[in-house]
Amino acid sequence: MVGLGSRWDSEPLARLVLPIALALAALLLALARLRFAVTEPLWFDETFTLAIVSRPDWASFWREVYLDSNGPAYYLLMRVWTGLFGHSDLALRAPSLLAILAAGLLPLVICPPEMTRRSRLAWAALIYSWWGVGYFLDARCYGLLLAVSTWQCLVFANLMARPRFRTALIWAATAALAILLHYYAVFLGLAQGLIYLARHRQIALRSWPAGLAFLPSLGWIAYHAPRLKQYSGLARIWHPPLEAGRIFEMAGFVLGPTSPLIFAGVATILAVGLSLGRVGSATPADVEPKPSGALVMTVVSGGLALALVVGFGLLGSGLSPRYLIPLGPPLVLGVVLVAGRSVRAPLIYLALITLYFGAQVQPVWQALGPKRTFPRYEFETAAGELMAHRVTDLVFVWDHELTSIMAPTTLERVGGVFFARAGYPIRVRPLAVDAKHDPNLAILAAAQGPRPGLIWMFNRAGHTAAHRFPPTIARLDPRWSCAESGDGVAGSLRCYRAATQPGIGAVGGRPAP
Repeated sequence: MVGLGSRWDSEPLARLVLPIALALAALLLALARLRFAVTEPLWFDETFTLAIVSRPDWASFWREVYLDSNGPAYYLLMRVWTGLFGHSDLALRAPSLLAILAAGLLPLVICPPEMTRRSRLAWAALIYSWWGVGYFLDARCYGLLLAVSTWQCLVFANLMARPRFRTALIWAATAALAILLHYYAVFLGLAQGLIYLARHRQIALRSWPAGLAFLPSLGWIAYHAPRLKQYSGLARIWHPPLEAGRIFEMAGFVLGPTSPLIFAGVATILAVGLSLGRVGSATPADVEPKPSGALVMTVVSGGLALALVVGFGLLGSGLSPRYLIPLGPPLVLGVVLVAGRSVRAPLIYLALITLYFGAQVQPVWQALGPKRTFPRYEFETAAGELMAHRVTDLVFVWDHELTSIMAPTTLERVGGVFFARAGYPIRVRPLAVDAKHDPNLAILAAAQGPRPGLIWMFNRAGHTAAHRFPPTIARLDPRWSCAESGDGVAGSLRCYRAATQPGIGAVGGRPAP
């Protein structure tokens, strides 16, 4: 009896069918991601990207980069990219699409030390399908961060296997780039640096000049620190507390952010694989060689970084699951290495690949099906409708815990960014609201001009005005036509008012402004 694992490697039919099936699955996933990128409106964070990279000059661009909470590398890349390819939704999302593809290809292009072809294929497939459809598939830094972190792990594995100055310099430069993409990438770089120093102390000390590659990122962080302190001061309000349940949730996110079932599925597959005995005639083709110390240390760096991130979060710093994206590649590598210890390693690899791609069947089906409305936190749709109704003046409200530290000019730019992209002239008035006062009357009072409109971005679950005072614009003034989008908790309210007629009052019989 020949095991399925050996047939995967030895039978010509299996060698042909399985790669073709995997390639078709990857292609369908790519097509679904592309259609999502083309058809779905930008969600709110993506709108910030558009507002920053479309600034009219470099001085105002750098000013907005400083005011943001993220590193500058992604915005600088997008500034150059959109200068070449424009500011359409697809142009904004294309770098993320390409980066996710690159992340999946890197383990196939760069050979980590003592890693077999099939284990590299498994790691590549899990990284590529890890991302899913529509989940962080957006005009933000996360796709590029995944690719850079994958590259960083590959370089680190080679550094651990063959320590030398050139490899240390490449690793340091890659880690520094990751930090400039997202500051939480510093934890993976710190963990890997400590492991390198502990494992190869003398060589690491001799290669200290490679650490100079971190100077640009450290310099920028020092420059950005006053602004980051403002964000940090609101972290406990903005983010929920890091309790035991959320720690478990974040550990599951690292293995698979698109479905909570991934964590349980991976655990089950690995448990079954490790418990398999040598049933039948297992051949050497079924068994992976023992993983090298370099690969093990790469996985350990991900675990150590996770512990550092969680510890940092417990100190009260804001922590969202998406901040853990740099830890995905090393910990998913750990899944592959554990699977390789099974006497039926190829079969376990296949089960894991099936699990990860199988979790994408429904999202792929939905993305490739007829276009439908997502309950997304966005106002691109609202802006389009207000332009269709010829609104002349806009009141823009971002009802969020961070609004108190946002510059009015930033909110004005964000609120009017879709109008500006369309070349539609409009006067934007940003309005700051707080949870202590009903914003409905304030919004109506701020609405001026011959044909005013409003966009109210709200989150009823947060420490926001909408949490205490739900939108009631149309009830307060029947002349306003309003529509709401979102999931009922977080979303946007869009309203426009009919053209002002002489002698008709606005609110409570008062003359219209």
